[in-house]
Amino acid sequence: MKHSLLFVLPVLALGFAGAPPATAAQDACVDQEAVILSARTPEVDLFDAPSGGNRVMSIARDQFPTCLPILAQTEARMLKVDIDGTEYWVAPHMVQFRAGHVDPPVCRTLAEGGDETRTGTTRGLGEGC
Repeated sequence: MKHSLLFVLPVLALGFAGAPPATAAQDACVDQEAVILSARTPEVDLFDAPSGGNRVMSIARDQFPTCLPILAQTEARMLKVDIDGTEYWVAPHMVQFRAGHVDPPVCRTLAEGGDETRTGTTRGLGEGC
């Protein structure tokens, strides 16, 4: 038991010491709301349209700009950005981003067709309406 702990502890210490801080990109962009913090994939594809668009180019992770303002976002979550004076669309799974807005609450007729709330039947449906 002692031998396994002696092996595990140094390995864990090296893992934590070598890992970059998780919030480094967020700290650099603290004053901006809707912003792409960094690239998540090895290459980020840039498209000319939000849906059904053609891939115009790809940018390597280390070349992708940080703190890139998001100009617009579609319902499918595609992000519109401006890179060197040209507007592109980026898929959200390729980048780490912070959205500038909160989705509106779901407001619809509550359970059983009535407008009165019954405890335990709605589970948050209608909150904020």
